[in-house]
Amino acid sequence: MTTVFPKEKGRFLLTGPFDEEMPHHYIIICDYRWWTDNETEIYTWMDQCLPKGRKHQQGMVVVIENQSDASNFLLRWQ
Repeated sequence: MTTVFPKEKGRFLLTGPFDEEMPHHYIIICDYRWWTDNETEIYTWMDQCLPKGRKHQQGMVVVIENQSDASNFLLRWQ
């Protein structure tokens, strides 16, 4: 399953979950310049609102365990 939120903005691409081995939601950071410009504020939000805080970010991907947290992330930062 692949979902784009929204394609015209191009900040993120949401994918997953794929199967039992890859059960998480994967938010791919497409606009890295925007990310670096807002990094401090994003990390502060992640530390306050996600169970593993900024540890959810793995390179150009934010790995999130459930739909609710993925939706909250996208609603806040899209």
